Amino acid sequence: MNNPVHSIIVILSMSFLGLGLLIQGYKLSRKGQHFLGAPAIQTAWFITGKISLFLCWGLLLAKAIGPSLGWLLVFPPLPWIALILLIPGVLIMVVSFYDLGASLKVGLPREETALKTNGLYRYSRNPLYLGVYMVTIASVIYFPDIANIIFAASGIVIHHLITLSEEKFLSERFGDPYKVYKKKVRRYI
Repeated sequence: MNNPVHSIIVILSMSFLGLGLLIQGYKLSRKGQHFLGAPAIQTAWFITGKISLFLCWGLLLAKAIGPSLGWLLVFPPLPWIALILLIPGVLIMVVSFYDLGASLKVGLPREETALKTNGLYRYSRNPLYLGVYMVTIASVIYFPDIANIIFAASGIVIHHLITLSEEKFLSERFGDPYKVYKKKVRRYI
Protein backbone atom coordinates (compact mmCIF):
# COMPACT_ATOMS: atom_id res chain seq x y z
CA MET A 1 0.00 0.00 0.00
CA ASN A 2 3.04 2.27 -0.04
CA ASN A 3 2.44 3.48 -3.60
CA PRO A 4 2.52 7.26 -3.50
CA VAL A 5 0.72 7.63 -6.86
CA HIS A 6 -2.68 6.47 -5.66
CA SER A 7 -2.21 8.40 -2.41
CA ILE A 8 -1.59 11.59 -4.38
CA ILE A 9 -4.62 10.92 -6.59
CA VAL A 10 -6.83 10.44 -3.52
CA ILE A 11 -5.56 13.64 -1.90
CA LEU A 12 -6.00 15.64 -5.12
CA SER A 13 -9.48 14.19 -5.74
CA MET A 14 -10.72 14.99 -2.26
CA SER A 15 -9.13 18.46 -2.44
CA PHE A 16 -10.97 19.05 -5.73
CA LEU A 17 -14.22 17.97 -4.07
CA GLY A 18 -13.64 20.32 -1.15
CA LEU A 19 -12.75 23.19 -3.47
CA GLY A 20 -15.89 22.60 -5.55
CA LEU A 21 -18.03 22.70 -2.44
CA LEU A 22 -16.32 25.84 -1.16
CA ILE A 23 -16.79 27.62 -4.49
CA GLN A 24 -20.48 26.73 -4.60
CA GLY A 25 -20.91 27.80 -0.97
CA TYR A 26 -19.19 31.09 -1.75
CA LYS A 27 -21.49 31.68 -4.74
CA LEU A 28 -24.53 31.06 -2.54
CA SER A 29 -23.30 33.43 0.17
CA ARG A 30 -22.64 36.16 -2.43
CA LYS A 31 -26.29 35.86 -3.44
CA GLY A 32 -27.34 36.12 0.21
CA GLN A 33 -28.58 32.53 0.28
CA HIS A 34 -28.07 29.97 2.98
CA PHE A 35 -26.26 26.71 2.37
CA LEU A 36 -28.09 24.94 5.18
CA GLY A 37 -31.67 23.83 4.72
CA ALA A 38 -34.09 21.93 6.92
CA PRO A 39 -33.25 18.29 7.73
CA ALA A 40 -35.06 15.94 5.35
CA ILE A 41 -35.47 13.30 8.06
CA GLN A 42 -35.39 13.33 11.87
CA THR A 43 -32.57 15.71 12.85
CA ALA A 44 -30.48 13.24 14.88
CA TRP A 45 -30.49 10.73 12.00
CA PHE A 46 -29.77 13.48 9.49
CA ILE A 47 -26.74 14.68 11.45
CA THR A 48 -25.59 11.09 12.09
CA GLY A 49 -25.66 10.43 8.33
CA LYS A 50 -23.57 13.51 7.57
CA ILE A 51 -21.05 12.74 10.33
CA SER A 52 -20.79 9.10 9.19
CA LEU A 53 -19.89 10.14 5.65
CA PHE A 54 -17.39 12.76 6.77
CA LEU A 55 -15.69 10.24 9.07
CA CYS A 56 -15.58 7.70 6.23
CA TRP A 57 -14.09 10.24 3.85
CA GLY A 58 -11.71 11.43 6.57
CA LEU A 59 -10.43 7.87 6.94
CA LEU A 60 -9.92 7.73 3.17
CA LEU A 61 -7.75 10.84 3.37
CA ALA A 62 -5.97 9.61 6.48
CA LYS A 63 -5.05 6.36 4.71
CA ALA A 64 -3.80 8.30 1.68
CA ILE A 65 -1.66 10.53 3.89
CA GLY A 66 -0.47 7.72 6.16
CA PRO A 67 -0.48 4.49 4.12
CA SER A 68 0.61 2.40 7.12
CA LEU A 69 -2.61 3.33 8.96
CA GLY A 70 -4.76 0.33 9.85
CA TRP A 71 -4.02 -3.22 10.79
CA LEU A 72 -5.37 -5.05 7.74
CA LEU A 73 -3.14 -5.91 4.83
CA VAL A 74 -4.71 -4.47 1.70
CA PHE A 75 -4.68 -6.51 -1.49
CA PRO A 76 -2.48 -4.40 -3.86
CA PRO A 77 -5.11 -3.84 -6.61
CA LEU A 78 -7.72 -2.51 -4.14
CA PRO A 79 -6.44 1.09 -4.05
CA TRP A 80 -6.55 1.22 -7.85
CA ILE A 81 -10.06 -0.24 -7.88
CA ALA A 82 -11.05 2.42 -5.35
CA LEU A 83 -9.76 5.14 -7.68
CA ILE A 84 -12.00 3.79 -10.46
CA LEU A 85 -14.96 4.75 -8.24
CA LEU A 86 -13.44 7.77 -6.50
CA ILE A 87 -12.51 9.89 -9.50
CA PRO A 88 -15.87 9.69 -11.33
CA GLY A 89 -17.69 9.96 -7.98
CA VAL A 90 -15.92 13.23 -7.20
CA LEU A 91 -16.53 14.55 -10.71
CA ILE A 92 -20.23 13.65 -10.52
CA MET A 93 -20.52 15.46 -7.19
CA VAL A 94 -18.77 18.62 -8.38
CA VAL A 95 -20.82 18.76 -11.60
CA SER A 96 -23.96 18.20 -9.51
CA PHE A 97 -23.00 21.18 -7.31
CA TYR A 98 -22.80 23.29 -10.45
CA ASP A 99 -26.03 21.89 -11.94
CA LEU A 100 -27.96 22.58 -8.74
CA GLY A 101 -26.65 26.13 -8.50
CA ALA A 102 -28.66 28.13 -5.96
CA SER A 103 -30.75 25.04 -5.19
CA LEU A 104 -27.77 23.29 -3.55
CA LYS A 105 -28.58 22.84 0.12
CA VAL A 106 -27.62 20.56 2.96
CA GLY A 107 -31.20 19.52 3.65
CA LEU A 108 -34.47 20.77 2.22
CA PRO A 109 -34.58 24.32 0.87
CA ARG A 110 -36.51 26.79 2.96
CA GLU A 111 -37.00 29.21 0.07
CA GLU A 112 -38.46 28.72 -3.40
CA THR A 113 -36.29 26.72 -5.77
CA ALA A 114 -36.54 25.50 -9.33
CA LEU A 115 -36.91 21.88 -10.35
CA LYS A 116 -33.56 20.82 -11.80
CA THR A 117 -33.82 18.50 -14.79
CA ASN A 118 -30.82 19.59 -16.85
CA GLY A 119 -27.16 18.60 -16.80
CA LEU A 120 -26.59 15.36 -14.93
CA TYR A 121 -30.18 15.57 -13.69
CA ARG A 122 -31.29 14.48 -17.19
CA TYR A 123 -29.81 11.05 -16.42
CA SER A 124 -30.28 10.68 -12.67
CA ARG A 125 -32.74 12.27 -10.26
CA ASN A 126 -30.02 12.18 -7.60
CA PRO A 127 -26.59 12.38 -9.23
CA LEU A 128 -25.17 14.13 -6.17
CA TYR A 129 -26.06 11.16 -3.98
CA LEU A 130 -24.79 8.76 -6.64
CA GLY A 131 -21.43 10.55 -6.42
CA VAL A 132 -21.60 10.47 -2.61
CA TYR A 133 -22.17 6.70 -2.67
CA MET A 134 -19.33 6.16 -5.15
CA VAL A 135 -16.86 8.14 -3.01
CA THR A 136 -18.02 6.32 0.11
CA ILE A 137 -17.65 2.87 -1.44
CA ALA A 138 -14.25 3.91 -2.80
CA SER A 139 -13.23 4.83 0.74
CA VAL A 140 -14.16 1.37 2.03
CA ILE A 141 -12.28 -0.34 -0.79
CA TYR A 142 -9.24 1.89 -0.24
CA PHE A 143 -9.28 1.45 3.53
CA PRO A 144 -11.27 -1.70 4.45
CA ASP A 145 -11.27 -1.12 8.20
CA ILE A 146 -14.26 -2.17 10.32
CA ALA A 147 -14.87 1.40 11.54
CA ASN A 148 -14.81 2.69 7.97
CA ILE A 149 -17.23 -0.02 6.86
CA ILE A 150 -19.62 0.90 9.69
CA PHE A 151 -19.41 4.63 8.89
CA ALA A 152 -19.97 3.94 5.19
CA ALA A 153 -22.90 1.57 5.70
CA SER A 154 -24.69 3.89 8.11
CA GLY A 155 -24.00 6.93 5.93
CA ILE A 156 -25.33 5.24 2.78
CA VAL A 157 -28.45 3.85 4.49
CA ILE A 158 -29.28 7.20 6.10
CA HIS A 159 -28.64 9.10 2.85
CA HIS A 160 -30.94 6.74 0.98
CA LEU A 161 -33.64 7.62 3.54
CA ILE A 162 -32.81 11.31 2.99
CA THR A 163 -33.16 10.76 -0.78
CA LEU A 164 -36.60 9.20 -0.34
CA SER A 165 -37.70 12.08 1.89
CA GLU A 166 -36.34 14.69 -0.54
CA GLU A 167 -38.16 13.01 -3.42
CA LYS A 168 -41.41 13.17 -1.45
CA PHE A 169 -40.74 16.87 -0.79
CA LEU A 170 -40.10 17.50 -4.50
CA SER A 171 -43.28 15.65 -5.45
CA GLU A 172 -45.28 17.84 -3.07
CA ARG A 173 -43.57 21.07 -4.11
CA PHE A 174 -43.55 20.58 -7.89
CA GLY A 175 -46.52 18.25 -8.40
CA ASP A 176 -47.13 16.94 -11.92
CA PRO A 177 -43.89 18.23 -13.50
CA TYR A 178 -41.91 16.25 -10.92
CA LYS A 179 -44.09 13.16 -11.39
CA VAL A 180 -43.47 13.26 -15.16
CA TYR A 181 -39.74 13.75 -14.55
CA LYS A 182 -39.75 10.87 -12.05
CA LYS A 183 -41.25 8.53 -14.66
CA LYS A 184 -38.57 9.45 -17.22
CA VAL A 185 -35.45 9.49 -15.02
CA ARG A 186 -34.25 6.83 -12.61
CA ARG A 187 -33.44 7.55 -8.97
CA TYR A 188 -29.69 6.95 -9.21
CA ILE A 189 -28.68 5.30 -12.52
